[in-house]
Amino acid sequence: MHLLVAGITSALGRAVAARALERGAIVSALVRDRARIPAELAPRLAAVAVGDARDRSCADAALAGCDAVLSCVGASVLPTLGRGWRGFGAVDWPANRTLVDAARAAGVSRFVYLSVFHHPGMRRLAYVDAHERVVDHLRSSGLGFAVLRPTGFHSALASYVDLAARGAIPEIAGGAVRTNPIADQDLADLCDAALVSPERALEIDCGGPDVLSRRAIGELAFAALGRAPRTRRIPAALVRAAALVGRPLHPRVAQFVAFLAHISTIDLVAPAHGTRHLADAFSARALALGAALQQPSGISIS
Repeated sequence: MHLLVAGITSALGRAVAARALERGAIVSALVRDRARIPAELAPRLAAVAVGDARDRSCADAALAGCDAVLSCVGASVLPTLGRGWRGFGAVDWPANRTLVDAARAAGVSRFVYLSVFHHPGMRRLAYVDAHERVVDHLRSSGLGFAVLRPTGFHSALASYVDLAARGAIPEIAGGAVRTNPIADQDLADLCDAALVSPERALEIDCGGPDVLSRRAIGELAFAALGRAPRTRRIPAALVRAAALVGRPLHPRVAQFVAFLAHISTIDLVAPAHGTRHLADAFSARALALGAALQQPSGISIS
């Protein structure tokens, strides 16, 4: 197998690339910034294409010689400078549509795509719709494909520990609804298995082994730091209003805030996969934060 990983700078892309290399696959990457490729992977890659996945010529070049694709490429949900402001429909959808079309033209036999776990009514949310438009396109592409829909990643939820270290964690709508986020490593195992699966079309909803309320997730974050829980309660209606007001200022952040408001009011529990626990991920993040605080001034570890 010659695998193209689009999104190799993410925790998931890095883990899937490492697994593919371990089982003897050839791995190439498509990135916007070569310098962000993990140092442990860079010398082992067969090729690196630098550019925007929305550019068809870039996608064609990246796919040269490849017979499988993993795409977890998409717009960052972080509102920091330099990460762009366009909505998910203007980034995730065209980037992955272009990759699917280029893969079909290149004769690729397998395309694995990362979407998001949701209930049918959530398709109205821009964040969900941008992902599921790609799924619709894959279904009609004629490609062999697999779609994985995680409830959330441990690495993304590590921000709870960062918030707890600063003081209080915002709790939207009371924090009673439940979810079961999956470890990045367990999700990478599913992606790797999907790449070599003989089934032509796979769609896998996936969560982790721990079903937790949003409040319990916050309590785990404080426990990892050895601190008593502190929350700042926020009505869901206020978060939805913030999303509406923010649309003209930063469409992407507004769309993600609308998504957060919704998932704070509804259970999102998917079939359990893997064995890794969120408490362990939070403990690791707390240790990393402690190490960062011990570094000389001006140096931090993220």
